[in-house]
Amino acid sequence: MRERLLTAAGAVFGRKGYESTRVEDIVRAAKTSYGNFYRHFRNKDEVLLAVLQPLVDELYFASKRGDGSSFRATEAEFVENTIAYLKAYARHRKLLRLMREAAARGEKSTFFALYQSERSRFLRRTATWLTRLQSLGEIDKELEPETAAEALGGMMEQIAYIKLDLAARAPSGEEIELIATHCAKIWYRGVFGAPQPNAGAGSARVENSSTRPAPGI
Repeated sequence: MRERLLTAAGAVFGRKGYESTRVEDIVRAAKTSYGNFYRHFRNKDEVLLAVLQPLVDELYFASKRGDGSSFRATEAEFVENTIAYLKAYARHRKLLRLMREAAARGEKSTFFALYQSERSRFLRRTATWLTRLQSLGEIDKELEPETAAEALGGMMEQIAYIKLDLAARAPSGEEIELIATHCAKIWYRGVFGAPQPNAGAGSARVENSSTRPAPGI
């Protein structure tokens, strides 16, 4: 019953948006009773949080590179990673747009805390990676990891919101790959400068999967 309610809630929120969705709509879509709804969730905020969490987790893991990749990474690896991230994002673009817009209602919103928490998870991973690269002498010491992670993550958030969330139709695979390729190159060159021949050869290997680069949500 919980899964049935989650499926119904995801469909209703995606179709009607946050403000217009009522518990009655979810119950009707799930073809069940109010009693069954309230056995599992206290209100529509709680069911939406449950719908969104696995989607954000999917984005987090889609943006990781495979084991054995060089710690520095090549531009081609950045492109591959970013395509995977944006394709995962595009699959859930209506609900992810809803999360962002619900969070914009301010600190009193349940979603403000969720959004900030999930952003922090992505940004910490990127900042940790940048800090490690600095310790290895791979990138400029003047780069401040936390601020750089915010700037890079903010770029991905905004491009995803404008080009995917607000798009009148779902973008094609070719459109996503074009957007992702440009974003990845800006990421890579912003951190490492212009790519060099055989970039990444002989560089340090990944020691911890939590320190791989990742786009922001």
